[in-house]
Parts: sequence; C-alpha cells; structure tokens
Amino acid sequence: MKLILLLAAVLVVGLLVTQQLNKGKEANAERAAEMRADNAPKVPTKPGDVPKFEENMKKFMEDEAARQAEKIDQATQ
Repeated sequence: MKLILLLAAVLVVGLLVTQQLNKGKEANAERAAEMRADNAPKVPTKPGDVPKFEENMKKFMEDEAARQAEKIDQATQ
C-alpha cells in the first residue's frame, strides 16, 4: 500500500515538473516567432560581398536592439 502511494506521489510530481518545463518552451517559441528573420541580411556567396554583409549585419543588429529596447520601455511603463 505504501508503495502504491509513493508511486502515485512520484507520478504527480513528475507531471507538475513536466508542466513547468513546458511553459518555458512555449514562451521561447513565442519570442522566436516575434523575431523578424525575413529582414535579416542574406549570407554572401562571393568573397567580395563580405564587407557589405558586415555593414548590413551591424545595421540589422542595431535596429533589432533598438526595437527590443523600445518594447522593454513600453512594457515597463
């Protein structure tokens, strides 16, 4: 009888832990869906295009950082 109660308790704890871990994955998936990957610069195929790619990537990162900072400001107000 004690063994059955122990197994039931372990089952309940396991289900609760699983639910808690899955909540974090959903939040990460939502954040990933919000990112605008379609605006990201394309990786160059020619060596001569690397400097232009570097400029585009810097601009993209700065724009994304500004956009995220704006979202944080809106969320904290």
